[in-house]
Amino acid sequence: MKKATIYQRLVHYLLPYKGKVILTLLTSVLVGALSTSPVPLVQQTFDKIFVEKDYFMLKMLPLIVIALYLTKGVLRYIQSVIIFQIGWELVAKIRLEMFQHIHKLPYGFFEKDTTGQLMSRLVNDVNAMLLSLTKYIKDTIQSVVMFIGLLFWVFWLKWDWALIAIFVIPVALVPTGMVARKLRKLGRRGQELLADINSTMLESISGIKVVRAFGLEEQEDKKLERHNDEFLKIMKKDVRYTEFTSPMMEVLAVLGGSVVLWLGGFEVLEGEITQGAFFAFVLGMFMMYDPMRILFKTYTDSQKAVAAAERVFSVLDTEEEKANDGTLDLTEFQDRIEYRNVGFKYPTRDTMVLSDINLTVKKSEVLAIVGMSGAGKTTLVDLLFKFFNVTQGEILIDGVNINDISSQSLRRNLALVTQETFLFNDTIWANIGYGNPDATKDDIVRAAKAAHVDTYVQALDDGYDTVIGERGLKLSGGQRQRIAIARAIVRNAPILVLDEATSALDSESEKLVQDALNNLMEHRTTFVIAHRFSTIKHADRIIVMEHGKMVGQGNHEQLLEQCPQYQKYYEMQIIGSA
Repeated sequence: MKKATIYQRLVHYLLPYKGKVILTLLTSVLVGALSTSPVPLVQQTFDKIFVEKDYFMLKMLPLIVIALYLTKGVLRYIQSVIIFQIGWELVAKIRLEMFQHIHKLPYGFFEKDTTGQLMSRLVNDVNAMLLSLTKYIKDTIQSVVMFIGLLFWVFWLKWDWALIAIFVIPVALVPTGMVARKLRKLGRRGQELLADINSTMLESISGIKVVRAFGLEEQEDKKLERHNDEFLKIMKKDVRYTEFTSPMMEVLAVLGGSVVLWLGGFEVLEGEITQGAFFAFVLGMFMMYDPMRILFKTYTDSQKAVAAAERVFSVLDTEEEKANDGTLDLTEFQDRIEYRNVGFKYPTRDTMVLSDINLTVKKSEVLAIVGMSGAGKTTLVDLLFKFFNVTQGEILIDGVNINDISSQSLRRNLALVTQETFLFNDTIWANIGYGNPDATKDDIVRAAKAAHVDTYVQALDDGYDTVIGERGLKLSGGQRQRIAIARAIVRNAPILVLDEATSALDSESEKLVQDALNNLMEHRTTFVIAHRFSTIKHADRIIVMEHGKMVGQGNHEQLLEQCPQYQKYYEMQIIGSA
């Protein structure tokens, strides 16, 4: 992305604050102008007070200095408060905009970036982009005005000396440009490594039980140490380049200043110029080098903010899911779900995951899906949620292609219970109610009783107000699964998908969960993906999948007689459990 485009987009974000921005510009101009006041004051001090013995000016000068610097201090305070408030408001605004945008992105987007990397963009990159750039805007405006004002004074005092003094600008441009390009690359790489560090820490802490169970603390430490060391190398390079411009400008300034001191000294001794004008020029010249140094340093430093902006805008520019979304509203599921000649391959792979799927599921039918791992079972139901769009064929609900139905209304009619239950670090009330934000406490309690959650909640000290920890860490696997089922009951969707909902449970927990599932499945069209035949053999119909294709369908007895794959699958499980 071009820098000009990035700056244009950042300016666009500032438009709602144009009143405050204009006020900031005015205060920056005034602060910059007041910062040049020492130059004429020094000239007046030497020429009027010390040479002409002007006592009135001697009395007025301290009052003028106090008034000027008091005014400058108040304006600088107002300016800083406004600009940093705008910066923090934009941080909050863009972070929310990014968060909302991420929720609208296609499901496949999340295959590319880890949670830690996305968190880094939401937190670190947004901060680096906006807080830095708002500070740089303030510094740039103020320094430009101060530089122009001081440049005016030095040219007004002695134009030929001024030409000598400003020779440092063209000399400094080339190395500054090279440093800026290098810092932009380092900034981009630094933010990427920071994302890797965030991702490593998030995964390690989230998976602390597995890490400790396998005794892999040292391995995790080394993983973070590797990213940390690489980040440290980048930051050390960054410091070397960042701090290069200031001493470079000081050296160049001293060279120019030395020449002026030498030439000007002769002219003062020969009476060609007053002492006041000489000292005022020297002061203005050296003061002029300070905003020049700030401008060059601000330019180089801002490249890191530009690199962060590139990463932020790359997420915001990712096409939302609604680009392939429909406009029809699925208000009620009435008849059937159809898969017609459906084929699918993931965008990142070349081989087809599903091929020639033709399937009709009637309302209130319970359909079980079986097959070995990698057969395409989960992908088949993921397509129903429009997590991905079919590559070939079409999926219809009541004769309407789901691509013509809005994703929001489609998913209102769907409920999902998976093996890997995700619960939030919140109360049991909130986790069950997550399935339906409009659910009352009575609705939640009824769902909890149907899912056999109420039996163990009553034994908890805080009951339904118990905060269950990250991912439900304080609960057993069966307890977590029953909360997920209660959440699906509260949702009250007509179409239900159970993806290995009981596979990770012991026999006692499975019995309770299966009973809860039976309550959930009643009067609902249900897709059941399961390995255990105790879960699937009572389904209205079973389909068998192998290598992404349907190789058999029927009830349990029919498939045992007619489908070799089902027979083999059944024998493996019976022998395995014997």
